[in-house]
Amino acid sequence: MGNRYFSQYLLNAGVLEISNIGHIMPKSTNAVPQLPILAVEKGLLSDEQIDELTGMEDLTKALTDKSILSDDQIKALQNEVPSRSARMAQVVLDERLADLKTLNRCFRESGEEEVHPVVAAVKKIVSTYDDLNPVGEVYGEYAELFVGALQRFMNTDAVVVTEPAEPVIEDSIIVSQSMGGALSLSAAILSKSDVFLEMAERYSDEAFPEVDEMAEDSLAEFMNVINGLYIVEQSVKAVDMDLDMPKIGRSACPMASSLVAVRIVTEFGSFVLYLAEDDFIY
Repeated sequence: MGNRYFSQYLLNAGVLEISNIGHIMPKSTNAVPQLPILAVEKGLLSDEQIDELTGMEDLTKALTDKSILSDDQIKALQNEVPSRSARMAQVVLDERLADLKTLNRCFRESGEEEVHPVVAAVKKIVSTYDDLNPVGEVYGEYAELFVGALQRFMNTDAVVVTEPAEPVIEDSIIVSQSMGGALSLSAAILSKSDVFLEMAERYSDEAFPEVDEMAEDSLAEFMNVINGLYIVEQSVKAVDMDLDMPKIGRSACPMASSLVAVRIVTEFGSFVLYLAEDDFIY
């Protein structure tokens, strides 16, 4: 079965690459998954059955002609609303970045309960910093929640890129918020104004002519919602935390203890997520 972090899994596994993720992700937005992809996502095809389809031009026709799937299975697949992971898999197949058997394996492996692709990517980033490994798990769990929130609230796929983040400070906007208590954690979004505006519009479902106070408030509220969700998750673990007020800055580079910069790529552009152990100074 696929999962909501399937694109991240493909990137971690080398099926997608940093050089093509910005091209592939937007194409997946409107992709229409065909029957073979829908079937492997649901785990309905074995590798042996996929081998029977090798070399055939029309895989959908081959599935029906060979009666590999029942009529009921085909109707059920065709009536489902395609998932984000299925749309991505279709583009990967169309672009010849992976064959159907490879995607079948990726769907199965990425769906395993202990697999957390976003956490793994962030821990890899943290390991490149000196003396920060103890925060890897905390930053990874937060980033996983953050990417899930992007998908949910901004209707976009998103992945963490493990190459060094090199933010462009000129014409940029930063929104940050700190959380304190039993666990101290701060998060910030730094992006160019065009990406900031797109995020604000997607979150609020309103059009803004420019990055004005309303747009800034929209992204500040987004951070507030994400961090509120994070605090609720921590309370289940008996970790009590509280929220500070969000802060907004322009053309500023943040500084903080245990600072880590994480580049996130979405369907509409990229930005930097900063994570730290205390409040940002900028």
